[in-house]
Amino acid sequence: MHKQSINKCCVYFPLLYLLSFSLTACAAQLPTAQSEKCTLPPLHGEVSLVSSCVYPQSIVITTSNTVLDCHGATLDGNSKIAFGIVVNSKGKPLSDVRIQNCKIRNFSHSGIRVTSDIPANELSTNHNENYRRSPTHIDIDNVEVTGSGRVGIYFDDYVSHSSLSNSTVRSSYMSGVYLEHSSRYNRIINNQIIYNGHESFGKGKREGLAIDSSAYNLIEGNRFKSNGAGGVFLYKNCGEHFSTGKSVIRWQHSDYNVIKNNTFINEPVGIWLASRQNKDLSGFDCGDKPKDESGKYFWDYANSNMVEGNRFIENNKSVVNEGKRNNLQQLAVLTNF
Repeated sequence: MHKQSINKCCVYFPLLYLLSFSLTACAAQLPTAQSEKCTLPPLHGEVSLVSSCVYPQSIVITTSNTVLDCHGATLDGNSKIAFGIVVNSKGKPLSDVRIQNCKIRNFSHSGIRVTSDIPANELSTNHNENYRRSPTHIDIDNVEVTGSGRVGIYFDDYVSHSSLSNSTVRSSYMSGVYLEHSSRYNRIINNQIIYNGHESFGKGKREGLAIDSSAYNLIEGNRFKSNGAGGVFLYKNCGEHFSTGKSVIRWQHSDYNVIKNNTFINEPVGIWLASRQNKDLSGFDCGDKPKDESGKYFWDYANSNMVEGNRFIENNKSVVNEGKRNNLQQLAVLTNF
């Protein structure tokens, strides 16, 4: 019998059965085509994923002028990894990032988070400096985020001029989409925001879109359906958990937002302006000054907003307005699907 060269990693064997065993051992040492194909590329510039792959890991983008096109590929956190995709400026200017065509599921915190990651005690008293150090012009398009352990898509404080469009956010444990304090000029357009917020760590159900001390945003053409507490809630966080030293007292109110041409289906409340105005917050450890002697109630500013051309189908309440100077027009209330 002639000797055959199997591979550099193998030893020559004269016997056929040993040759077969050696081939199997060598194959186990070599990377598979699938594992090579589904390895994440460098995360800057033009980044493309393989459509057939399921990536069991996070993606962190820290470089401006980056386009991530997943081409339909899936990121799966298996309920063990905190975030699916993070755009993180790390306290430095970051702009012009686009994320598109991604499926993101089962991350224990958020499917997508856009943040500066600046700790509360390191924010500047100069608001313009905080905007300079936070992400801006971050566009998220045609993504599907499901099964997030907290908020589905999170636009953190001071994020501005960014967008979520043509996407689906479904079955988040808390709110589907969150606009955090001091964010502004963001656009939530043509999305499906459905069945989010049915559990919330014992504090009650949550809404599909939370606008927390965030201003000058456009909410247009979205479909909100069967979210735990309702569709779109605007409010000013009272500086909860103040005694921990990690709370931020909100200086901006949820004012000058435009909410138009959306559809609300099977929501407890479709749109709630100043949603915490008459809620007992005595257990929230608020840093704001209460508006009553008992310390239970706090001013919840959501003023000068425009609400127009929305459709409401089989909701318990269409619009609750507890703010001031809000302009409510053309409320189309339908009774059947």
